[in-house]
Amino acid sequence: MCKCGADFSSAANTRIEVQSPVETDDGYGGRSTAWNPLLSLWASVEPMAGREIYVSAQQQSRVDARMTIRYQSALSDTTAAARNRVVVGSRTYNIAAVRNLAADLKTEGRDFQQLLCMEGQAS
Repeated sequence: MCKCGADFSSAANTRIEVQSPVETDDGYGGRSTAWNPLLSLWASVEPMAGREIYVSAQQQSRVDARMTIRYQSALSDTTAAARNRVVVGSRTYNIAAVRNLAADLKTEGRDFQQLLCMEGQAS
């Protein structure tokens, strides 16, 4: 678990890919969404909470996660960043919020970012 910026290099042991949506017309009056790679980087991924939910009468398991990364200007606009998603191996997480943090990981700054994510398909 990454508690401060000093040990980030050893804690960031998971490769993640941040993807951005691109909507196109499908030619029949509808729209389709494709996901393009935006960033590929190392992160410290911490599971936060797990739950079971029912979707379309099927039981599914969901996990929330906190991902700590080095500051990326492409994710500095937290409203725009929430439209993106993160892929970790075979799992897909929706970005719910982005926190811009200083090296102590407690105060606002431009050293690190925490991506607060929820597992599932992007909306």
